[in-house]
Amino acid sequence: MDSLTLDEALALAHARGGHRISLAMPTRHFGPGSQEEDSTRLRNLLRRASELLAERGLRANDVAALLAPAHALSEDRPFWLRATDGLALLVGPEGMHAFRLDRAPRESVTVDDRYHVRPILDLIGGPRTFWLLAISQKHVQLYAGSRAALAEVPAEGIPESLADAMQWDDFEKASLQFHSGSGGRGPAIFHGTGETSVKDELVRFFRAIDAGLRDHLRDSGTPLVLAGVDYLLPLYRDVNTYPHLADEAVTGNPDSLAGPALHTRALEVAERIADREIRALNARIEEQWGSARITPDPETIVPAAHHGRVETLLLSEDAECIGSYDPESGRVLLRPSGTGEDLLDLAAVATLENGGAVMDLPAGMMPRGAEAVAVLRY
Repeated sequence: MDSLTLDEALALAHARGGHRISLAMPTRHFGPGSQEEDSTRLRNLLRRASELLAERGLRANDVAALLAPAHALSEDRPFWLRATDGLALLVGPEGMHAFRLDRAPRESVTVDDRYHVRPILDLIGGPRTFWLLAISQKHVQLYAGSRAALAEVPAEGIPESLADAMQWDDFEKASLQFHSGSGGRGPAIFHGTGETSVKDELVRFFRAIDAGLRDHLRDSGTPLVLAGVDYLLPLYRDVNTYPHLADEAVTGNPDSLAGPALHTRALEVAERIADREIRALNARIEEQWGSARITPDPETIVPAAHHGRVETLLLSEDAECIGSYDPESGRVLLRPSGTGEDLLDLAAVATLENGGAVMDLPAGMMPRGAEAVAVLRY
């Protein structure tokens, strides 16, 4: 999965003018025949994009030039070696943006004067995305995690290792013994010589990590999962200032876990967090269903999102609502069998822009089977 910040997503959503192609397709993890199959699917979608561009009056040479980066991608073997479950391409006057996705999107291609960005919104903190902070004697590493992969995040300002910070050859030999309550959440108890100075050094070290993380995570509502030996985790929790630190952790030395094993264990924690949050949100929606704070009506959702009234927007994966919206009058016109733009895409962007949250969920997890549900601030 590729990473994307909220600011980057909004910049793409607000780009206007010229001919902009938004393409989404499921892909296969690399294996026998996968590149050939996915490349063929991509070329078919680019053929459709060419037809749509021709209908807009673009000459053949200009169509070829605009789509050249996407055609080149179909032959880029290193790219397909890292394929995930889905791919989104945004192609416009400034070039091409390619995003690997951790879920398979509905196959689609649109040509407009703006990008359709819903397929990439999971990259900025959808369900089951998470941060992972792995702390060991030899390494301190921040990862961005998703269902598809763990990706190391260069994190300037974060101490590189416990051993370097403590200036010890072997932290385990520093006369430190630790016992904690259930799951490593209880208070630290130190015994042995120098226990006070050891604890003080650890606290200073963990505060330095926490301070370094602020620049990376301050605008994120994504859960932070810790990975480390159980006697260190309570000390880190005591100094943590990030409000979305997960209660559960990956215990053990992260250096001893191969990448896939670390990803699997962290994802298990993230999935439990996401499932609890979604169940709690659905229960809240069901409790308030029929009140003025809950609406499944796109004609209400779109202007509410535009005016910053949407706290949380739930969208059924791949659902769309075609129509038009006039911000000046607030009028929404639905065109179920006509042409227009995806109003749910507009609502999602407006919700994020105004500090709300957006979740794309499987249809079976949507409240009352709705295609869209908004929780309103007022």
